[in-house]
Amino acid sequence: MDILQILENALLNPDASKRAEAERQLDEAAKNHFVEYIGLLTDALANEEAKTEVRMLAGIGLKNQLTSKEQKTRLEQQNRWISLEVTAKNKIKETSMKALLTTDDRVAGSVAQLVAAIADIELPRNEWPELIPIIIENTKTDRPVNVKRASLLAIGYICDTADPNNPTIVAQANGILIAIIQGVQSNEPSKIVRLTALNALVNSLEFIKFNFEREGERNYIMQVVCEATQADDSELQASAFGCLARIMSLYYRFMAIYMEKALYGLTVSGMQSADERVACMAVEFWSTVCEEELEITLQREEYGIEAQPELVSYNFALVAIQDVLPTLLTLLTRQNEDPEDDDWSVAMAAGSCLQLFAQNTGNYVVEATLQFVAANIGNTTDWRAREASVMAFGSILDGPDREQLRSLIGQALEPILLLIKDESLHVKETVAWCLGRIADLVVDAIDINQHLQSLLEALVTGLQDHPKVSTNCCWTLMNLLEQLCSDGPKQETTVMSPYYQTIVPILVQLSNKSDNEYSSRASAYEALSTFVIYSGNDSMAIIQNLASEVLNRLESTIGMQQQVLTSEDKANLEELQVNILSLLTNIIRRLSNEVSQASDNLMSMFLKLLDAQEPNALIEEDIFIAISAVAGATGQNFLKYMEAFLPFLTKALQNTESPTCNTAVGLVADLSHSLGTSILPYLEGLMNILGANLNNTEVKRDLRPVILSCFGDIATSIGSNFQPYTDFVMQICISASNIEPEDSSMETIDYVLNVKESVLDCYVGIVGGLHDNPQAIYPYVAPIFQFLQLVSLDINMSTTDSVARSATGLLGDIGAMFPSGEFKQAYMQPWVTEFIKKTRSNLIFSQSTKDTARWARDQQKRQINV
Repeated sequence: MDILQILENALLNPDASKRAEAERQLDEAAKNHFVEYIGLLTDALANEEAKTEVRMLAGIGLKNQLTSKEQKTRLEQQNRWISLEVTAKNKIKETSMKALLTTDDRVAGSVAQLVAAIADIELPRNEWPELIPIIIENTKTDRPVNVKRASLLAIGYICDTADPNNPTIVAQANGILIAIIQGVQSNEPSKIVRLTALNALVNSLEFIKFNFEREGERNYIMQVVCEATQADDSELQASAFGCLARIMSLYYRFMAIYMEKALYGLTVSGMQSADERVACMAVEFWSTVCEEELEITLQREEYGIEAQPELVSYNFALVAIQDVLPTLLTLLTRQNEDPEDDDWSVAMAAGSCLQLFAQNTGNYVVEATLQFVAANIGNTTDWRAREASVMAFGSILDGPDREQLRSLIGQALEPILLLIKDESLHVKETVAWCLGRIADLVVDAIDINQHLQSLLEALVTGLQDHPKVSTNCCWTLMNLLEQLCSDGPKQETTVMSPYYQTIVPILVQLSNKSDNEYSSRASAYEALSTFVIYSGNDSMAIIQNLASEVLNRLESTIGMQQQVLTSEDKANLEELQVNILSLLTNIIRRLSNEVSQASDNLMSMFLKLLDAQEPNALIEEDIFIAISAVAGATGQNFLKYMEAFLPFLTKALQNTESPTCNTAVGLVADLSHSLGTSILPYLEGLMNILGANLNNTEVKRDLRPVILSCFGDIATSIGSNFQPYTDFVMQICISASNIEPEDSSMETIDYVLNVKESVLDCYVGIVGGLHDNPQAIYPYVAPIFQFLQLVSLDINMSTTDSVARSATGLLGDIGAMFPSGEFKQAYMQPWVTEFIKKTRSNLIFSQSTKDTARWARDQQKRQINV
């Protein structure tokens, strides 16, 4: 096997078929001849006579055999490496460390990634102990620039991928920090080394937490980074400000002294830099300040000051507002020249930061912003001034006092509406965005009698303008409908009903575009969906006409599937079908019982669509969601479609690698609600598939909580008919309730939380479904109580409204099932009383949750007093 030639073909051959064949050969070798394959790649990487691109691909190829985004695949790869012969591993490590010293920066870059991938496996196992010392040695000031750069790059990658809570990794923090700070210091003559070191520092900040907690080391780190903000090179300055933002994010609690002595002045000066990157990163620093202070406020409100006394806000944003706010407002005029240039600009960064300042400091942003708006909104000669004024106004609508905002919007709305016809696209786009913000955040400032008609006229104008304007106008209409017509389906008419006749046809026309430039077509479909969802009963004729149009469009796309040739056309058609299906789903839900007359036609079309799809097509999810809507609308009458639909449902449930599988599981739950006991002839087969998926260790883990919740829904729907499955499902729940995180990543912690919430859903469903059969539940009450105690002690679960409602409701349900006090001792446990009491008194919980907790308390008293 000529690995050099195959790698070259895979990357550089102009013939697409030869590239594909080379890729196939590499994949086949990796799967079937792994040891030989990585040996050949190692040789290719070591071959200094080979082309740069070939050596790079060899390095990346080796790295890709060690790490993957998919956790299951990554674990398999790690175990495969661990079981590899020591001599083979040593050869790869020796080759990579030697290649890291190459003068070819591109090869060194790919090798740095390979070194990090190996380190990610070996360092937590106390293996490859010489790695960090060698890399540190390679960063010393007397080493060649290429060696220092590559070594710092490797450190950055290692810190980026490894677990910062692993004690074996953290033990290397001192050496890592010394190497990085050496590279960042101003006496380092090479710009590229300083840049690489700064980036490595950003990645290492979580690892060096113990160093950062020591004042002397912290002072030195901050001094070095602050000095870098004053470097002669703008790229270095930008990276340094980015590093300060990351430090602020992780170590806000230590920042007071540095803000006072240096950071206020440095960052305001940086914001005024003529260099776009420097100004953007300096603004990002203040955005981070606001985000941290908002998070502290939120946590203090949620958990109470006593729970986390270390959560202290120093109000950095408020202290600096007199310097920062005028700078931000001025920066709003530094927009991109081309209105279709969506690259991140200083003006965009400033607008985003201003929104955070408004949320963080409230009324303190109002006066200076209004002065800026008044001075610029009427500037007839400079579009930048007009656009900046509208951007500023729209950016302060979330945070300040609503009463004050209502008054201000009442005064400013008319001048802003006039600008929807401005000659500048920048201005019109921002006006439409600003109107959307008003509708979303302060809709009560829009006087229905005085403002609504002129607002809608402006939006109609904008809908027929440039796609960027029409997209924002669609968003504004959606916000208006959600805010003004939330109970529309329960009302004969709504405040928006008189305008359906005008606006819906314009949206229908806009949604019929052949392209989706700036998401304008998709936005039109979303807006139409919102008009459907919040329609009053007097708009049903318009909704029915819309249904006919949408059905015709969907039917025409089925014929188009055979005609698409290019992958771009195929993607465009699939996107269009997804938009149509989403709108149709909402129409079906809104028309509800009226759908029964068209259900045969709908199901015929959906089954045709399913039949026409290639395996794992994304659109399958949307078809399943639409079918769920039909089932909800037709109820038990859906039974007549089950025979034809079951093969598609079964196939989706068994295809556990596809995202459609999750949707299919949800659809089983929906079908059980719609069909009730009529689902029983199909239930055993469906339960067998779901059970097999749970028992399959290869199944992606995010499917498990969905299946557990589905079991609860089925139990609720079929009642006592669930008894044959009770023991099997309960044993799964008992096992799943004891799950613990395998690592400390947020992804894993969220997964464990999802599993436990799904166990709770399942328990609630089964107890509710078997309410009239208490003896079927009796054997499982003890483990259910053990689980509920865990929920009560889990701060994340017990402070989540829906979880607390379900958990206290379950306590009440079990108490009501056993009125003779069979579980009196369980209800006398102090944690039960404490949990119910906390739920009843939680200020942020909904009234229904508090009412559920009160009912649970009543059931508890009855148990205790029996």
